[in-house]
Amino acid sequence: MITGLVRRLPKRFRVLSGFLPGYYKHISVDIGQPTPYTHPNLLACGEVTPCISREEFANRRSRLAEELYKTHQGMTNSRHIVLIAGASIRYMSNDIPYKFHQNPNMIYLCGFLEPDSVLMLESTSKGLPDHKAILYLQPKDPFHELWNGVRCGPETAVEHFGVDEAYEISHLKHDLQTKYASTGYSVWYDSHDSVNDKIHSEIYDGLMTSKSDIVSVNSPTEHIQKLRIVKSAGEIELLRKAGEIASKSFQQTMKKTSLDMTEAQMESLFEHSCKMGGAQWLSFPPVVAGGERALSLHYIKNNRSFENGQLVLMDAGCEYYGYASDITRTWPINGRYTPSQCALYEAVLDVQKKIISATRANETLSHLNYMATNLLSEELKALGIISGRAGSHVVGRLFPHSIGHYLGMDVHDTSLIPTNTTLSPNMVITCEPGLYIPLDFPVDQPQKADEYVIIACILHKTGYIVTPKVLYYKGSFL
Repeated sequence: MITGLVRRLPKRFRVLSGFLPGYYKHISVDIGQPTPYTHPNLLACGEVTPCISREEFANRRSRLAEELYKTHQGMTNSRHIVLIAGASIRYMSNDIPYKFHQNPNMIYLCGFLEPDSVLMLESTSKGLPDHKAILYLQPKDPFHELWNGVRCGPETAVEHFGVDEAYEISHLKHDLQTKYASTGYSVWYDSHDSVNDKIHSEIYDGLMTSKSDIVSVNSPTEHIQKLRIVKSAGEIELLRKAGEIASKSFQQTMKKTSLDMTEAQMESLFEHSCKMGGAQWLSFPPVVAGGERALSLHYIKNNRSFENGQLVLMDAGCEYYGYASDITRTWPINGRYTPSQCALYEAVLDVQKKIISATRANETLSHLNYMATNLLSEELKALGIISGRAGSHVVGRLFPHSIGHYLGMDVHDTSLIPTNTTLSPNMVITCEPGLYIPLDFPVDQPQKADEYVIIACILHKTGYIVTPKVLYYKGSFL
């Protein structure tokens, strides 16, 4: 039976089969998320999620344990548990759910995609960084699965996800009360930013008993983000794919742009192209803004029509198996830039190219932002939009956001990592210079006022991967 199955798998899966014989114990079981058996075109043998193997997930957990060991709590106490809660299902009304989106930290540490689950890392008798991984998850339930699809269940979780133990989520509260609450453990749990209210209550009730002897409760989130900010080869591949899908979708949307189109229709064109390209989600609600509406940085109503001569700004991206893209482009709704629109577009694009050339390992986002502000100031003065004496506060009004942010599993990824952190190879950032010129802005050279104040916004944004020497362009197009 196993031999026949292996023969039917594509060649790249058969090559690895000898090294992972245990994997075939449950390979023919549908566990409710993609596996090498259900999606052989997507996952190689031994991968838990696309491009990410069980070994890489185990390595991430080990690196987190090492990070926590370096802390004061890690060095002064030998007993630790880390608790990572899976997200809950959210409802738009009554019993109508939104599509489920997993907590990125849960995906990062084990790849499990079901709601109402908990990953626990428990230090062994040797103390950190030695540990074991325990997954608490929903049980198999024929009635529930009749309505909502297959669940993994504890029996299969150990084999597929590479954790040491797996139990039904109903055991969590009892285990916390009897094994950990009164035995001097340091707990690593983000109690101030709960992604699951029900699980949060279970954890709180399980640990905060009358006999509680918890040494400390600290959030592991910043430590996880220190790992997440530097991407592995598999993560880079997923980010490249997300960027490629979004880039092609921008191209398709531009090609189909017409004067009789609405912002909502343009949004739907982009989403359709992303989904047809293989994306599971849009990575955030898109901004599709015509004319002066582009002055609102997070305009997402997308409920207006366009006027001839307006520019349209689209800020959008997609998510590909847990990794996000984020691109912005500005183009004329009628297909032709005016000379003044073109001048501003070229100015912003020139600044972007200069920032890209300056971006390399050992730079920082905060310094790149300082450089971008100065470069945009020079461009604005050359165009006669601001005077030679204008200060940084004037430029700040026309360029109100930063030059970029970290990109990864979230669009604004690893938000706890400061922007003055030194960039290192395989960090991924965006580069997004822009000019937002409101209708009432006092242009320095009055004869040019009519040319520039109607433009509203020019923004150019794409994601990039930091390498030791220079930043490589990802998913570029004009």
